[in-house]
Amino acid sequence: MKNIKLVIWDLDETFWKGTLSEEGVNCIRENIELVKWLTGRGIINSIVSKNNFSQAKKKLQEIGMWEYFIFPEIEWEGKGKLVRRVIEKCQLRAENTLFLDDNHMNLEEAKFYNKGICVEFPSFIPQIKEHPAFAGKNDSTHSRLGHYKILEKKYIARSEQESNEEFLLASDIKIQLIDADNEYKDRLHELLNRTNQLNYTKKRLNESEVDELINSEGIEKKLIKVIDKYGDYGIAGFYAFDREKNKLDHFVFSCRIINLGVEQYLYEQLNFPEMDIVPDVAVELDHSKPNWISVIEDNKLSKEKPNEQDEKEECTIFFKGECDLNQMLFYLRDYKCKLIKETNYNGKNNIAINREHTQMVIDSLELSSAHKEYLENKLPFIDEQAYKTRIFSANYDVFVYSLNMDYIQEVYEHKTNGTKATFGTNNIVLTNKQNWCNISKAYRKKRWKEINAKFLKFFSDQFIHKGKISVENFKKNLTKIRSSIPSHVPIVFLNGAEVKFTADWEDYSTNRIKEMNLALDEFISDSYNCYLVDLRKIVQSSKDLTYSYKRYNRHCYKKIAFELIDILKKVNNKSITKNRIALTPLMDVFKPFYRLLRRHYYGVLRVIKS
Repeated sequence: MKNIKLVIWDLDETFWKGTLSEEGVNCIRENIELVKWLTGRGIINSIVSKNNFSQAKKKLQEIGMWEYFIFPEIEWEGKGKLVRRVIEKCQLRAENTLFLDDNHMNLEEAKFYNKGICVEFPSFIPQIKEHPAFAGKNDSTHSRLGHYKILEKKYIARSEQESNEEFLLASDIKIQLIDADNEYKDRLHELLNRTNQLNYTKKRLNESEVDELINSEGIEKKLIKVIDKYGDYGIAGFYAFDREKNKLDHFVFSCRIINLGVEQYLYEQLNFPEMDIVPDVAVELDHSKPNWISVIEDNKLSKEKPNEQDEKEECTIFFKGECDLNQMLFYLRDYKCKLIKETNYNGKNNIAINREHTQMVIDSLELSSAHKEYLENKLPFIDEQAYKTRIFSANYDVFVYSLNMDYIQEVYEHKTNGTKATFGTNNIVLTNKQNWCNISKAYRKKRWKEINAKFLKFFSDQFIHKGKISVENFKKNLTKIRSSIPSHVPIVFLNGAEVKFTADWEDYSTNRIKEMNLALDEFISDSYNCYLVDLRKIVQSSKDLTYSYKRYNRHCYKKIAFELIDILKKVNNKSITKNRIALTPLMDVFKPFYRLLRRHYYGVLRVIKS
């Protein structure tokens, strides 16, 4: 990478924190200052983002940053051509361009269409100011930005008619249709209730309703597994099709496969059935017929059962923690193990519901049904799923538990009956009347329903703020959890990183983190069959963080996974062994050769075409 003249930013989870079209976003102050700094060095900034144009523009105008970007491409299209379009409009070369995005598929697509372009994940952003490629030259008057603004005004936008088929054909996209049964009930429940952008029917179902759907007769119910040459997206879609009525009751896909064309392909394969589409959806359906997707006919790929010997060797891991740690679990795919996961989710009020706090776990055991029902009905951040956990009922070999929520969430206690509720991750105190206006505004932007002035007054009348959980109660809860799980089952805890992170939306005390880490150390040393993945040794500086004290760069998640694997090998009564073909190491070894071969292949192809 040398002599960068243009930086193209993705927006969601790159330039700012969050997803604009879903839960709302929080700005990253360092990124705002970096764009201004780059402009002052004569380096131009642009945007390529899958978002609603007017909504993104409005947000950028609110924070005073819209005028710093030229030729922004904000639309629901594949990013490879959008990046190329920006470079062409700027009359620059791909070699002098950096594209920042948090999605590996988008980065690969950008490289496919823009030979020689530099691409990086957001973890690279903190290195930019010190990197020689961004030295530029002094342009404190922003004259270069002014020249491009003139060019932008003169430019007459033409809509490209070319399709994205060339890249998609080369991506080798395959799907597999899997019968929806009880084995996949949790994933089906998650798809129906947590997806928005590609959820065409938006019918939310609780667990009992999912059971009814699975057992219903006369309805074709298929889960969709998606893979391409860049990776395995897992089960990323579902449809329920009434062939007699020729109508889709459910048609929903994860946003991680957006712009692969899977939803259009299935819509065409089902012969364009009727469907009550609930807006908004990111991709409109039409009568086109995608030809770049193939179907894996062998259902055994995902459905086959392990033989008796393999079943004995397989370790079942129960994981409880925030969903970002799925990045850590990704690295376990190379090992013989089965994962059971309980993470945070979006509730019926579109509010992120965290159920990882030890108080929530203890209350799932000890709280009366009447008190649970009261909290579920009165508090918008607790629903009927919040107290349901399989920690004390599932059959597993190892329990892996991230304790971040105990470190940072606020605890409230009912003034009359003493029941407790935990909520919030940004030092927001719901009973602080002086901040009610800001609280309502913040959650309204996130489209979190029912946390408004009326609720805040009710909540303050009924509950008292107790602060974060005390060290003593934290250790008591851990003791109860340990005693409620069979002693032969190891518990592997993840603690907190003792790295300072301060932003407009977050400011946690490292003293609090250190205090809780010390309490956890003491508990583990005094308890049987308890172990620690120590983040103090893995996350050691602010460079290891992204947009939060508890959000890490990818290399950290990899180290966390390997630390966990080392512990599992030592303590598990079943073997933790690699699959016969371990994907991650092989990919790391052959990636340079693959890139070289691909460049050679397309070079020869261009010669043949010419």
